[in-house]
Amino acid sequence: MSQAEKSKEFYLYEQKCQSLLKEPEIRFAGLINHMGHLVAGGMKQGLKPLEDEADMRKLYMELILRVSTRKEFDYSLGPVEYSASRREKAVVISFPIDNKVLFISANTNIDIEETAKKIKKICGI
Repeated sequence: MSQAEKSKEFYLYEQKCQSLLKEPEIRFAGLINHMGHLVAGGMKQGLKPLEDEADMRKLYMELILRVSTRKEFDYSLGPVEYSASRREKAVVISFPIDNKVLFISANTNIDIEETAKKIKKICGI
């Protein structure tokens, strides 16, 4: 993929992340590349992150590792559509997209299945 194609691809993901951030329940929407770097999106304007920057980098790396590990079972179970965790302070949902991950953090009062459907519709996943 050429640099121009990569730039266009990440511009499209940036636009999708910005659209997701307009949803009231979504706190964070970002695209994490295969190296564990945030390449598009981020925290909703005006909200304070629950983690500091160093912890976010660790979270991204762990996320990429987890997603790549799950791919080992695609042959028998089928590919992962999304993974979700309900935590005390946030719900996190990840969507594998090729060798990248769309990472979402949302308010705790959401219906995970309905929110995942909404995210998939907005992003065309």
